[in-house]
Amino acid sequence: MVSNQLPVGVALPSEPLFRAWLEQNPDAVVITDRAGVFQYVNPAFEELTGYTAAEVSGRTPSILKSGVHEPEFYRALWRELLAGHPFRAVFVNRRKSGELYHAENLIWPLLGPDGAIAAFICETRDISERVRRTERLAHAASHDPLTDLPNRALFVDRLGQALRHAARRGERVAVGIMDIDLFRETNNTHGHPAGDAVLRAVARRSEGCLREADTVARIGGDELALLLPGADDHAATVLEKVRAANAAPIDFEGRRIAVTVSIGACVYPEQARDAEELHKRADSAMYEAKHAGGNRVRFYGEPHVAPAGKR
Repeated sequence: MVSNQLPVGVALPSEPLFRAWLEQNPDAVVITDRAGVFQYVNPAFEELTGYTAAEVSGRTPSILKSGVHEPEFYRALWRELLAGHPFRAVFVNRRKSGELYHAENLIWPLLGPDGAIAAFICETRDISERVRRTERLAHAASHDPLTDLPNRALFVDRLGQALRHAARRGERVAVGIMDIDLFRETNNTHGHPAGDAVLRAVARRSEGCLREADTVARIGGDELALLLPGADDHAATVLEKVRAANAAPIDFEGRRIAVTVSIGACVYPEQARDAEELHKRADSAMYEAKHAGGNRVRFYGEPHVAPAGKR
């Protein structure tokens, strides 16, 4: 049977030993009164936040708020604490310098002799580096290492989300498939490092033409995909802008390498009803654009191909 009584001969820590634990704890420790006003912070808190004990005197932990959390996050915290329960969560806080950090906090109420809440104690562990490692791994799993564009898996996920959103709101979604013209010849003539430079240049140029809600992804080889949620009449304009931005040569090791792209596009729901059909028909339109000479945009089902640079 488990007991909460100490074995005979084992004494509770003395006050000096307890203070030494507080002062030497590698995690930040905070004690506040029932109103949440700082009563004590240890040296680890000062190092973590940049605030000295004197600077936080008379203030509350709200000075660490980053603005990242919704008000309901803090309401839930106080509901648990005032009910006498501990609260554990990861906070995004702000140091005195303004820098954000991730803090794994365990906060609990300290009861007085009468059983009422007398104070609150918080132990904080800085997990910022752990979060950064996790984010780097997640980014590597979802992005192309050469161009740093979203990869096929992330593109497919975003397309699925965009289509579900569009179906609920009665909106349109345009998908473009973009291929670099004569890319194999570029590799054969100038070498694969030059081909890599072209891919990176096309990626950056294309990103610069899109809205924040749009996506350009590398889905394989020299093939890129464009996702334009909420696409109305602007889709043709945006894709033409991407084509034009990529119609300039790049400089590579003292050589100028010609670059152009062909883009095929398809629009949900008029021209396709699901992700697979959108991709297939945009791909088909892209090959029609290439066969017409490249350096142009073609939408699925267009009766003719417009001359390059004129839409």
